[in-house]
Amino acid sequence: MKKRHVICLLSALLLCFVSSASAELPTTEITDFSATYDASSVPSSLFIWDAQTKGSGSEASTVTMVCQSTTDTAHGACPDSPVWQSAIADGQITLRFVQDDTHAERDIIITNRRFNGVSNRPVWNAINAANFEIAPVFSYFISQADLRNLTGGVWRATLIMNYRKWPHGDLNATWTANIVLTVTDLNNQQLYFPEFPYAAPQVDLNLSNRPGTANNHSASGSVSLDMCLYDGSNGTSERIDMLFQDEGSDAPGRPDGMFSVYRTGGNKSSQTDRLDYQVSVIDPTTGTSRTVSNGKDISWSNINRRNILRQVVLPGRSGVSLCVPAPITLTTPVFPLAAKAAGRYTGRLKIIYTPSTQSSVSQ
Repeated sequence: MKKRHVICLLSALLLCFVSSASAELPTTEITDFSATYDASSVPSSLFIWDAQTKGSGSEASTVTMVCQSTTDTAHGACPDSPVWQSAIADGQITLRFVQDDTHAERDIIITNRRFNGVSNRPVWNAINAANFEIAPVFSYFISQADLRNLTGGVWRATLIMNYRKWPHGDLNATWTANIVLTVTDLNNQQLYFPEFPYAAPQVDLNLSNRPGTANNHSASGSVSLDMCLYDGSNGTSERIDMLFQDEGSDAPGRPDGMFSVYRTGGNKSSQTDRLDYQVSVIDPTTGTSRTVSNGKDISWSNINRRNILRQVVLPGRSGVSLCVPAPITLTTPVFPLAAKAAGRYTGRLKIIYTPSTQSSVSQ
């Protein structure tokens, strides 16, 4: 009778032990991480995991996390087997980020550390002290220096780590981190003129009077200027407001909405010392030309469609950026040469560009 009682007690203890051990090791999980920051105020670091304990007790004391490849950065490149090393240092994983739409690729360092109760070491380092056989604490983050390597736009990456016990124990468990970083560069919003990438455009009105023909008593002209609008967030702004205006001098007798240049040294209030011209711009949403009026706003909505945006390399920025193409044309209507004083005519055309602060991506 006593013997049967002892056997039942041992069985109960065994069941209790098996149940406890199965709960001490980490299991597969997925983390969705997203963040938005501007290039003018990059955060000191972005933690994907901040001191996450995985497993419990001595059963998990030699659990590590390793990459699936030592060289392929698609899901992270780092050691693919645990190590046992005494050197104290953070680990580095090279992870490939891909920019939406342009599909530009950039390898970024994911800094990591494993705390075993004494010191921080790379997540693939299984070393622990005899008096600290506890579950490890893992941290993964992107440093400020590495965040600065991403230009404006939406960048995506998928980090996959395998759990392994020292020395060769495969736990058949993984951690996947889906990372989305939205980078803006609002201080770099700009009107980009491809023909004049480093200076304000200087444009000749291209006047012609066709000497030697019946039309040599009058003149007219037309000139086009390529222009692309960068919103600081890689073409995700939904709306654009534009304002075109000249220098604002008096222009008596000028048709409504026209712009003017003036003869150097002349009287700006005199029509003989002034040439008037029209401005038109290609509406990026329709592809048609639109005449704009001096000093009056125009607006475009739904300008973040992928079939509208153009890929360009902006001055001072690495990689490809997306901007809204909006070429302009300056047209000088026919005027009699005898009605204008001879000389050099100059003026300034000011273009004010305001993208919306609300951004999204449209296909």
